[in-house]
Amino acid sequence: MDETISYLKDRFKEEQGRFDHFENKCAKFLTAVSIVIAAVSALAGLKNGILFQVQNPLGVLIFISFAAAVICVICSWGHAFSALRISDCPSLPSSRRAAEYLLAVDSEQQKLHIYNCYIDTLEELKTAIDAKSKPLELAYQELVLGAGCFMLLAILTTIRELTA
Repeated sequence: MDETISYLKDRFKEEQGRFDHFENKCAKFLTAVSIVIAAVSALAGLKNGILFQVQNPLGVLIFISFAAAVICVICSWGHAFSALRISDCPSLPSSRRAAEYLLAVDSEQQKLHIYNCYIDTLEELKTAIDAKSKPLELAYQELVLGAGCFMLLAILTTIRELTA
């Protein structure tokens, strides 16, 4: 049983490291998306709002590309916030009640209780990590989609400048 508990202790440390990794990744991603939002805001004011001039079909496509990119970036920002939301990192029981229980029972019961604590906490930790990874993955996909829309916007804007 001691080897099993030692194994679970190592897995618990790894999972806590993964949880911290996701927390840090969410914070960095949110910062990056916030910078993109600032850049989009600056782009919107470019050349007296040239992106909003929809007098011809090319202008309409440029506006739609810009609007799609903005929507993608804003959704990405929202999902990054969702992934970062403050939540407790599941931890092993450390209450007085748990300690007194361990004092009151024999060695085998102590080991079984510690084993169960590690198993339960590892399951909670995995669930917490999964809850963070899903919105972070969505945020990344939306940012990639937004980048594609920005690329289309750049191409269409270049075409309009070259044909003007």
